[in-house]
Amino acid sequence: MLLGVGSWRMLLAALVAASHLWVGMVQGYAAYAVWAFFVLSGYLMTFVIRHKYGFDAKGLRDFAFNRFLRIYPSYFLALLAGIVIIQWALNVCVDTTRLNPEMYMPRGWGWLNPLTLLPVFTHNGLPVAVSNALSVEIGAYFLMPLMARSRATAWLAVILSIVATCNLGFSSATFAARYVFFLPCLMSFAVGSLVCHYREELLRIAMPRTSFAIWMIHGGLWLVVDPWPWTYGMYTSLVLSAWVTISLTAYKSSKFDTLLGDMSYPLYLTHTTVGACLLVVFGYGRGFTYFIAAFGLTLVVSLLMALFVERPLHRLKRSARVHDKETALAQQQ
Repeated sequence: MLLGVGSWRMLLAALVAASHLWVGMVQGYAAYAVWAFFVLSGYLMTFVIRHKYGFDAKGLRDFAFNRFLRIYPSYFLALLAGIVIIQWALNVCVDTTRLNPEMYMPRGWGWLNPLTLLPVFTHNGLPVAVSNALSVEIGAYFLMPLMARSRATAWLAVILSIVATCNLGFSSATFAARYVFFLPCLMSFAVGSLVCHYREELLRIAMPRTSFAIWMIHGGLWLVVDPWPWTYGMYTSLVLSAWVTISLTAYKSSKFDTLLGDMSYPLYLTHTTVGACLLVVFGYGRGFTYFIAAFGLTLVVSLLMALFVERPLHRLKRSARVHDKETALAQQQ
């Protein structure tokens, strides 16, 4: 199959990048893509805790250590690059907030969030402009062992998140809060966890090509129903992302698909930094030529990071301890 989990990750990262780098990008895809990442993460983290690490103290320590290796080293490289580029941009009178409103140097206590990625800290500037989503994910990691152990806990997380979302309302004016705040976002991780809990039953509806095609078509509804992504579209996409997740995780990834998956995280981290470098050449219009140049250069950076940062770090991960029929599949995650 051409599309696997790695290709799906790469596509989601590319959609986020395109939304920031190209003024003509179809609206809505970026938000759907971030929440699709969250659904996939909730599924995979539930899967590996149940089938790779287990629930004892050592297993959870191994889980935390491996998650740290997966998230923080590449992020800290991107953070350093972001700080350097923002400072350079200031010196050459380039306004990075014209590319992303959150891409500026933090002040005072605002440094605690980008330095730790802990969602308990607020931010007032992000050298890695997309790191708020990472902060939400780090917060979800603390709850994943509870949701992985019990489907009832995952259901409770969904219910609490729905209550918080309904309290905010579904108007376009509340979209930003529903999209970035931790409790409304928790729904997506919990749904991913539930997909894993009900994996055997849901595999009956695994349809990789069909689920992917419908997800993509749904993303284009903004062209005919303008408010849709900012009102109810994100929740329809949540269901469709769950369908894509169960469909794609039913198949083993190819080597090329795995490489694309390794490139997806660096692509997500670095596209705004690379894009900021090119503003001095192309200006603030974010036209298609600028997009092709920035995206192409980001792909090169992502490949280098995948080969020389991500993959060497993979070798430092602690190995599986739980041995059951699913461990081989868990080792891929």
